Amino acid sequence: MRVVHSILIGMVVFALTIPGCGYHIAGRLEGRLPGDIVSLSIPFFRNETRRPDVEKVITSAFVEEFANNVEIVDKGGEAVMEGVIKSYRLVPVSYSRSDVIQEYRLKISMSIRLVRSEDGKVLWEDRNITDYDDFQVNTADVTATKEAEWKALKKMARDTARLVKERMLEDF
Repeated sequence: MRVVHSILIGMVVFALTIPGCGYHIAGRLEGRLPGDIVSLSIPFFRNETRRPDVEKVITSAFVEEFANNVEIVDKGGEAVMEGVIKSYRLVPVSYSRSDVIQEYRLKISMSIRLVRSEDGKVLWEDRNITDYDDFQVNTADVTATKEAEWKALKKMARDTARLVKERMLEDF
């Protein structure tokens, strides 16, 4: 009985101390954007690549991610997030024994800055954000390979948006 009682007390003490340790659920950072921004406009990122519609996927991922922390507005936000997609590259990662590509790495680089609307002051900026995601090639079905590429792009866009938001909230 004493063992059960000791375990219960230990569990209660542990549960009470966890909130003060600085842990948080991934993707749910609390905090404010630089400049204590509470409303944000995120127009479509500028696409400087030859790949159409990349800006739609990436911008949508950023809107979804930042909506957890600030009010997203079409125009008139306290700040504007300006994004430029600088490159979109597919790089072969693995080959079969007969030198047929089996896997690609999708690599994207972009530049993002957060600008206060009132005075144009840059509150946060990173001109060299890069990310990648790998996907399998289906040599028997070109459509399946294109779908895998699109899926990799969506995943990478969500991951990059989360990383950028975390960096902004941590003022890094």
